[in-house]
Amino acid sequence: MPRKDLVTYPKKVSYKKHTGMTAWLLHRISGVILGLYLLLHIFSKAGYAGWFGALTGNAIARVIILVAFAYHAFNGFRIVLIDFSNGSEREVFSKQFMVVVLLTIVVTIIGAIPLFS
Repeated sequence: MPRKDLVTYPKKVSYKKHTGMTAWLLHRISGVILGLYLLLHIFSKAGYAGWFGALTGNAIARVIILVAFAYHAFNGFRIVLIDFSNGSEREVFSKQFMVVVLLTIVVTIIGAIPLFS
């Protein structure tokens, strides 16, 4: 016979996605892209991965690296602001994420103009 004093959970437990999870996932993806770029850049300059220099000469590859760097930098700054302030409310969290995305888009557009002109 089951105990009556134990907490029971509903039969269907659902997970609600929110902007914090999206921000975390994009931060991880951009960090992996930047880490791989740094490692391959070092190998390329040492002469071990010459193909990588030709790959990063492509404008599309440079834009991808720019997007990863801009998002990672702005989201890292947002994380520091959350850690040192009282910004853990969902409304503030969502607005901060949208500011990060907007700043990433603006910096990417400004940075990509010389690449395609």
